[in-house]
Amino acid sequence: MVRHPRLRALLAAAMSLVGFVVVGFAILRFLDGARAAERLRAISPGWMALALLAWCLSIGVQTLRLRALVPASPRPPLAGFAFIVLGSNAVHLALPGPVAELGAAWALRQRYGVPMPSALAAALLARVLALAIFGLVTLALWPLVADRLPENVAMAVTPLAFATGLLAVGLFVLLLRPVAVAGLAARFADRLAAVPPLARHADRLGSRLRWWARCFAAVGELPLSRWAEAAALSVLNLLVLTGSALLTLRAVGFEAAPLGTLFMQALTAVASVAGLFVPGGLGAVEVLVVLLFPLYAEGTTSDAVFAALALRSVHLATLLLGIPAMSWLIATLPDDPAERELALAGTLAADLDARGAAAP
Repeated sequence: MVRHPRLRALLAAAMSLVGFVVVGFAILRFLDGARAAERLRAISPGWMALALLAWCLSIGVQTLRLRALVPASPRPPLAGFAFIVLGSNAVHLALPGPVAELGAAWALRQRYGVPMPSALAAALLARVLALAIFGLVTLALWPLVADRLPENVAMAVTPLAFATGLLAVGLFVLLLRPVAVAGLAARFADRLAAVPPLARHADRLGSRLRWWARCFAAVGELPLSRWAEAAALSVLNLLVLTGSALLTLRAVGFEAAPLGTLFMQALTAVASVAGLFVPGGLGAVEVLVVLLFPLYAEGTTSDAVFAALALRSVHLATLLLGIPAMSWLIATLPDDPAERELALAGTLAADLDARGAAAP
């Protein structure tokens, strides 16, 4: 078992890439036979390069969004922030769980003196804000695009679109009152602790939620202008990602419909939260891209699968670009797992205590 975090991330990245190439080509061969190689040869390198460039532009937009929500004055340099965001995105594609946010928060503290609780809360709330906006876009666009899907697919996607919209509303409630929501959840966990079978887990959950409430308190003090800036950047990011998807689809021979592509991009971005459990949300996103194919292009099932693989290939290409940043980001953490956990926990606690002592 690989214990070193940098080697583990690099190994996971390599396995993700190799697995994607092998499985993807095997699926294409199964669906298309000898035509699979022809499809690959027909890809336009120029359009694909533009698609990758657009995706890289998205990294810049995400950097500005996170920077807007980090409560630090003066704001840390944009270039350093971009390197941290690029690295954390690569970690998300390689490893499940909150490793990326922890690494980014640690790096922001080590390099720019940003307290870890503030950095962690800002990173989480930036993603929550983006998901909330993407969810609202999904709900708003669904009536405009639903009639393009086959009836059986539309029946399956309709509850998903509405659930995404309801999730967006819930996320906005969290964004409006993050401290209150976390505190309310902690009190609910305390009540569950009175039930013997749940006591141990509920007590741990309550402690963690109260900890998050303290972290959120720092970000909650940001002026409304910062939140408006972050929201506008989330919308811009969705448009940039949609542009990258349109360019990718053109590179592989599809003239995609912009509105349908926008809906697909918004819904799959929400679905990518599966990355908390599976690196990069691999699988969940591709299934949706295939199901929603009639919304943005015309063709067969094999065309839909090819489109999904092409879109994912651009996404995974950013992993290659982000490997140097990912290696640096993880290298800022202590090598020994026990030492790393102690350092992170100790630093988080110290920063929270320092903030509490400084509060009037």
